[in-house]
Amino acid sequence: MRRRRRGFWRWAWVVVAVPVAMGFIPGVPHPGLQLFMWWVPIPPRVDVPSPREGVERVLVLAPHPDDEVLGAGGAIVDFLAQGHQVLVVFLTAGDANTAAKRFFTWNPLNRPEDYQALGYRRMKEAGEAMRILGVPWDHILFLGYPDRGLHSLWTTYREKIYRSPYTKMDHPFYRNSFNPEARYKGEDLLEDLCTILRTFHPTIIYCPHPEDSHPDHRATALFLQAALGEVFLAPEIRYYLVHGQQWPTPLRLIPDAELSAPSYLADRWDWRTLPLSEETVEKKLAALRAYSSQRVTNGRFLAAFVRQNEVYALDLLEKPVLNR
Repeated sequence: MRRRRRGFWRWAWVVVAVPVAMGFIPGVPHPGLQLFMWWVPIPPRVDVPSPREGVERVLVLAPHPDDEVLGAGGAIVDFLAQGHQVLVVFLTAGDANTAAKRFFTWNPLNRPEDYQALGYRRMKEAGEAMRILGVPWDHILFLGYPDRGLHSLWTTYREKIYRSPYTKMDHPFYRNSFNPEARYKGEDLLEDLCTILRTFHPTIIYCPHPEDSHPDHRATALFLQAALGEVFLAPEIRYYLVHGQQWPTPLRLIPDAELSAPSYLADRWDWRTLPLSEETVEKKLAALRAYSSQRVTNGRFLAAFVRQNEVYALDLLEKPVLNR
């Protein structure tokens, strides 16, 4: 019996040590980043779909994969069920999540190949989440701009090139990036958004709230406002909040409860609520569970958005300063 136990632990150490050791080989992404995801395909690169007439054309802007489900997952399901057209655009691949990278690699080194592999994993998760919600893959665009770098593109790097401190790249390098000729510059991201708006002609846009506490989310709202000014479109803008001040509460899964609008923003914004059916709530929960790399480090936060409704701000009542 003791020999069997010794043999088991000897092989157990090998199973653990080999992948960890592989994570230190230069240029080789850590195999743990594809754990339980190696068979899932990466959504392909596609062009902006042609707009359909006679329906709502809904554009959902997500700074990172999972924001679209958190803020508008139920709305996406309902719009598709009603026969409307939904296009989801991911501005980044979410490739700068240090906590998730370290969880899957057990490696304290910030290797660029690991962050690049994490980006591919999150795009796989996004593809699975969109399948659950019913969004076809030809209506998913990945722009590939730098995670945790969108605010810098808006402020300092409008015309000069930004290099991600995580992936060490200065352009949309993913093989499914919407515009592989672009560079990490604010003017290139703005032009990509203008191209999408001109081609798709959205009637409704879901966008992160301009007062979201995450810089990438605030920058997304700023880029959208600038792009709309250039293409002269006036769709209905629905701002969703993800990172608020002690919001949402409580941080746990309570699908039978309602999600209230953040009280500290109630005076300056016109908040609306979208009731969700039980089936829609179940789909939203399943889509969030597809983001396994986020659940392992932030699962309670993600689950807190699965409620009987979704909230969004429709119109500004008191316009804050947005050019910071």
